[in-house]
Amino acid sequence: MEPSELCGATLTGANFEGAVWIGAEIDELELDEGSLRRLRAAEGTWERCTFTDCDAGGADLAGLTTRDVGLIRSTLDGARLTGSSWLRSRWREVSLEDAVADSLSAHSARWTDVTFTRTSLRHADFTGAELSRVRFIDCDLSAARFAGLRAHRVTFTGCRMEGISGADSLRGVELAWSDAVSALPSLAAQLGISIQGEKP
Repeated sequence: MEPSELCGATLTGANFEGAVWIGAEIDELELDEGSLRRLRAAEGTWERCTFTDCDAGGADLAGLTTRDVGLIRSTLDGARLTGSSWLRSRWREVSLEDAVADSLSAHSARWTDVTFTRTSLRHADFTGAELSRVRFIDCDLSAARFAGLRAHRVTFTGCRMEGISGADSLRGVELAWSDAVSALPSLAAQLGISIQGEKP
């Protein structure tokens, strides 16, 4: 199917492995148990779509703009999401492993039971997002933005967090010791605390 034929469609078990949706505008697609492996959808626009039990491993979603898109029980392992925008997205039981998502935007997103493992999220923007039971494991979150974040049972383990902003919105999250150390300069700066001396 051509991307233009997907608008308003409800599909089960469809295979779009390796399909080219570059720059495509797709609205109100509902896809269950589909394969989006190695999908090429960079610079496209998705609105009001829902993907359930889908595998998007290795997909190229760089620069993708989405609004009100749901991902449920789906995987994005090895995917490229650099510069993608997930405004008001709803993710539940989603896994990203060895993915690249630098400068990803999750403004006003609602994510539950999401796990990021060895994923690069440098300069990612979680402004106004609501995260519940979200885990970041061995991720690079350098210069990520967390202003207005609402977090419930969010954990960071083995992550780089230098230069983050909105650190005051991380109230209630759980940081491993090494993560807390990397975030300390940003936390101190936002609290007006001056750290003296050299690193040990």
